[in-house]
Amino acid sequence: MEELLERLVVAVEQQNSAFPWDSVISVLALIASWVTIFFLLKERSEKNRPYMQISFELVRSTLACIVLRNVGTVPLEVKSLTFNETFTKQLQTKTQERLKKKESTSIVIFPGQKWIISFDTNVFNIINEFNEKTVRIGYKYSKYRKNKSYNETIEIDFSEYGGFLDYISEVDEFKNSVDNLKKSMESIDKDIKKMAVLIEDGENYG
Repeated sequence: MEELLERLVVAVEQQNSAFPWDSVISVLALIASWVTIFFLLKERSEKNRPYMQISFELVRSTLACIVLRNVGTVPLEVKSLTFNETFTKQLQTKTQERLKKKESTSIVIFPGQKWIISFDTNVFNIINEFNEKTVRIGYKYSKYRKNKSYNETIEIDFSEYGGFLDYISEVDEFKNSVDNLKKSMESIDKDIKKMAVLIEDGENYG
C-alpha cells in the first residue's frame, strides 16, 4: 500500500513538471468569473421581471371569483385573459360578454395588490348544475409599460372544492346561529335593564 502511494506521488510530481498548470488555473479562474457574472445577471433579471398568480378564492361568501395577484416586486400590466367557452357559455349572457372583452385589456396591478373577477354565480351552482366545471384561463402580462410579454395558462376545477365548501357552509351556518343567539341575548339583556329601571322608578315614585 505504501509503495503504491509513493508511486502515485512520483507520478503527480512528474505531471506537474511537464504540464502547464498555471495556464490551466488561469483559464479555470476566468471561466469561474464569467459563470458568477452570468448567475448574478440572471438573478437580477428574475427579480426585475413581473410575476402574476391566478387563483380561486372565497372573496364574498361562496361567490365564484378568481383573483389576479401581483406576487412580484415590479408593477405589471395584464394584456389578455381568455376563458374556455365550454365553461363561460354556462354563465349569464352579460357575464359572458364581460369576460369576452378581457381578451384585450390593460389591467395594471402593483406589487402586493390584486384584481378580482367574478363569474356572477355561486360556486355550488357550478358544482351542481354546470356540465363543464373546469375553467381554463390563458393570460398574457408584461412589466408595466414594457413590451416583453409572458404567456401562461391555468386550470381551476371547481368540483375539487366541493367537500371544502360544504365544510365552510356548515361553519358559516354555525356562525350565523351563534350570531343570532348573541343578538337575542343582547336584546334580552336590554329588556332586563329597561325593566330594572322601570321597577326602580316605581319604587322611587311610591
